[in-house]
Amino acid sequence: MIHFHDYSCRYAAKNVLLRKLNLHIKPGEFVFVTGPSGGGKSTLCFSINGLIPNELQGSACEGNVVVDGVQVHETYPFDLISVVGTVLQDPEWQLVRGTVKEELTFALENMGVSADEIDRRLEEVVERVQIKPLLLRSTLELSGGQKQRVAIAACLMMKPKVIVLDEPTAELDPIGKAMVLETICELHRKWGYTIVFVDHNLDVTIPYADRVIVVADGQIIADVPPAQLYDVPDIDTWVPMPQVIELARRMGVRVTNEEQGEGDPLTVTELSAAMAGRVVPRGSSVVPLPTAGAVTPPVIELRRVMFRYRKSEEELTIKPMDLKIGKGEFVSVIGSNGAGKSTLCKLITGLLKPHSGAVLIHGKPSGHYRAEDRVRHVGFVFQNPDYQFVRKTVYDEVAYGLQIQKLDKHEIDAKVREVTALLQIDAYLQEHPHFLSRGERRRVAIASVLVMEPDVLILDEPTTGLDSVRCRELMKYLNDLWKQGRTIIMLTHDMRVVADHIPRTILLSEGQIIWDETTRDVFMKSEDVLQRYHISAPPVVELSRMLGWPAPALTSDEFVTRALSTDKSAFLAVSGER
Repeated sequence: MIHFHDYSCRYAAKNVLLRKLNLHIKPGEFVFVTGPSGGGKSTLCFSINGLIPNELQGSACEGNVVVDGVQVHETYPFDLISVVGTVLQDPEWQLVRGTVKEELTFALENMGVSADEIDRRLEEVVERVQIKPLLLRSTLELSGGQKQRVAIAACLMMKPKVIVLDEPTAELDPIGKAMVLETICELHRKWGYTIVFVDHNLDVTIPYADRVIVVADGQIIADVPPAQLYDVPDIDTWVPMPQVIELARRMGVRVTNEEQGEGDPLTVTELSAAMAGRVVPRGSSVVPLPTAGAVTPPVIELRRVMFRYRKSEEELTIKPMDLKIGKGEFVSVIGSNGAGKSTLCKLITGLLKPHSGAVLIHGKPSGHYRAEDRVRHVGFVFQNPDYQFVRKTVYDEVAYGLQIQKLDKHEIDAKVREVTALLQIDAYLQEHPHFLSRGERRRVAIASVLVMEPDVLILDEPTTGLDSVRCRELMKYLNDLWKQGRTIIMLTHDMRVVADHIPRTILLSEGQIIWDETTRDVFMKSEDVLQRYHISAPPVVELSRMLGWPAPALTSDEFVTRALSTDKSAFLAVSGER
């Protein structure tokens, strides 16, 4: 179905992004493409759908890409639409109509498809992607996750032979991710679509794939069945292990299946079946999460804060809310798309003003601070990094806030170079931020706030678009800031990040706080209760439950520690040691 033959690609004035690729994908395969940010994954996608070289100015290619017998470099994307459907990394790049319904029907209407067929496809697609309540809403009013669902649905309306998805679940809550993946898998299994799925989240995606292709430095460094991926030497330096595989390897567990032979278990179910009856702790002792010391007076306080985007009661976003966050706390805010997480943080930062109630910063109403003073106390990293770029180079973007404060230019230069080196964007200092990949742009946005060293740091989905290595590096840096006494509030759908790093968790639903508890207490709730609020527990929590542990482990280290400390003989039986 897809053939790359000695294919290379570069953009004007840039290094080669893909180098002599030879790749063959059979009809009906589900291929998962992963690798570090900037390694060439998106370039590979754009080479399949014809955006390269036909639409992206300055792109130059050598060799051939053939899809379903069509020479891609000789065919414009609109002529490939019945062959290749595309879901881009940023849904706002491909939403062009006023309402969701108009967006879904737009392409079919232009192709002259009958009204009856359009209605039939529309009914089928909105049911599968669960966006029926959104049909009459403006695409401008949707949350990031809702926009991505609409973009996926618009692609499915075309019924192409190949579907290329560039991180389509990045903006979705955990249940949304699972729902979209199940939808794509059904398209693959039931109708035989060829799927090329690019993503960083191996924990979620790898069990669905037929093959895993790792792209780094413009080259394919692995192309294997998922269960054998980590048999490739040193592959974990490019792609850190999903938690299930990490646990299996540390516990010495391998499995065998008919399709892929011997390899690593890919799901919690596979791993728990291999371990059942052999590692079951007698006690329920747990490893406590680290704390930053005693809770101090609140640095952020909400007193009966209420906010609505419209006057009608149905559009009420934040219901009367009370909340206190102490200095030096590390807090996650979780919940489904549209639950009010971003709105809450915009109220804290002053980007939105409450209709009633008060927001206090260090005990003073936020309105008493001038804007330039407020940013010294509270820094905010937007969910969409493009919303906060105002300068023409990465260097100037990161330095902008410091320049407003009129710091010495040598101090500014030192701070900019330190934070950009930390986030590994120092090679792009003279690039325009908008010309970088989504993951690189997100790191620029984070750097522009981190460099200000605010008392409170609020991050809206900071790990979205980051590869696993850079996600871990970012979380290590945030933990260091927290231990130094900074207050950190993170909005996230990444439950593994929450379980691994964050001691306090707030769940929002329909504009109100449902839970405000320790992270362990949240994950001790039943699976049904969590799913009611679109929360999916990380693999280590699921495994703990399946093995019958009274209190779940939250991290891989805790799981192994508890397993080792309870029944040594049982552990040795699993690990094969003597």
